[in-house]
Amino acid sequence: MKRIVIFSLLWLAGIGLSGCSEATTQTTTTGSNQATASSVVKQQTAEISFVNKTDAQPEQIPAKTVSFKEGTSLMEIMKENFDLVEDKGMITSIEGLAQDEAAGYYWTYTINDEMVNTGAKDTSLTEKDRVVFTYEKF
Repeated sequence: MKRIVIFSLLWLAGIGLSGCSEATTQTTTTGSNQATASSVVKQQTAEISFVNKTDAQPEQIPAKTVSFKEGTSLMEIMKENFDLVEDKGMITSIEGLAQDEAAGYYWTYTINDEMVNTGAKDTSLTEKDRVVFTYEKF
């Protein structure tokens, strides 16, 4: 009789311990998944378009939706997607349309309809930003 009671207690203890170990495994697995998810860099997109406000060069540069990783500078994104020339972090020519200091034409840009006063090298985009480069006389 004693053996049956001892065997029953050991059997119940074994079932109880195995139930606890499954919960621990789930917690560990969930923790691993969270760590993996946070280390994955999400690909983001933004819309880049152009406005040419000159009479002499009426050609337009087509708009483009670009993909990039979080933290990528606007300069890097532009270099990967367009033919451009830069000088000291400032874009001076896009797709062959270069600023003309003698005539006073320069490239400026807005992000989400707000004027930006930093160079493209020092500007980072975020998901769904709308960038508009404008070529105009100052």
